[in-house]
Amino acid sequence: MARPLKILSDFDGVWTEAELEARALHEQLVEGCVELLGRSHAAVRSDLEAFGHEVRARPQAYGWAPDGRISAFADEDPLCEIAGLCALVAWAEHGLAHRYRAAIESRWPSVQAFAEHGFVAAMTRFRAEHPPSIAADARDQLHAVTERGAEVVVASNSDAGKLVAWFAAAGIDAGEGPGHELRVRGSAGKQVLGGDHAIEICGRRVHVDRPRYREAIEQERPALVIGDIFSLDLALPHVMREDGHPAAPRTLALRRHRHTPAWILEDRAAGAIDHVVDRFGDLAAVLDPALEI
Repeated sequence: MARPLKILSDFDGVWTEAELEARALHEQLVEGCVELLGRSHAAVRSDLEAFGHEVRARPQAYGWAPDGRISAFADEDPLCEIAGLCALVAWAEHGLAHRYRAAIESRWPSVQAFAEHGFVAAMTRFRAEHPPSIAADARDQLHAVTERGAEVVVASNSDAGKLVAWFAAAGIDAGEGPGHELRVRGSAGKQVLGGDHAIEICGRRVHVDRPRYREAIEQERPALVIGDIFSLDLALPHVMREDGHPAAPRTLALRRHRHTPAWILEDRAAGAIDHVVDRFGDLAAVLDPALEI
């Protein structure tokens, strides 16, 4: 008996908007830098804006780089832009950015360690001070898709506890095991790179050896993958599909935002993306119930 079409969805940026969390992280970085450098809040904000301007001018050169290699580019997401700002500081050899690097490394093992601590602190504070910022109509969006016969699994770099709590706030029963309205896989490690296998998209070298994410795809064997960040969510399944991998999805969809970069949208990442949607629920219009696995 055929199983229903399975959708593997990202969470942050597909079911949520990234801007609020990015603002919280930026404020956390300001506070941390004020303490380390002994400068005023206004001065630090001005410095970070200058660094951000440099990152926005060359987004292909900066981004989320946990091991020194860019896992997602600075212009793919507001949080990636902040990660790119931290990378600029981490790689600085002179000037004001190097002064920040020196101050951070006088107290922390690396700028990366300082940034990761700031991210955890910012997200912890954000969750305590704000209601879950999941889409208000998330339940309706989910049902629009499941009523078309699809099963939905959400795989995210966020921890499973966050996913369960935020879906619950939207009236959705989510959990890591079977028997829930929606199944989640937290701490997916999409940013974790293996070897140097990469593809070129619009002149950018996009790493596609992501062993933890590949394992999730191989275990889930989805018919469709949706994400909002090409490098993290869609590049690997695209390559798996091109290579004829038996677990590869047949369809790739991008959730579009105001910040989605032109190099992704103009030709759908050189044809890698099949559908561009403005919300998860829009997938209902492109699903083919005959696509069973």
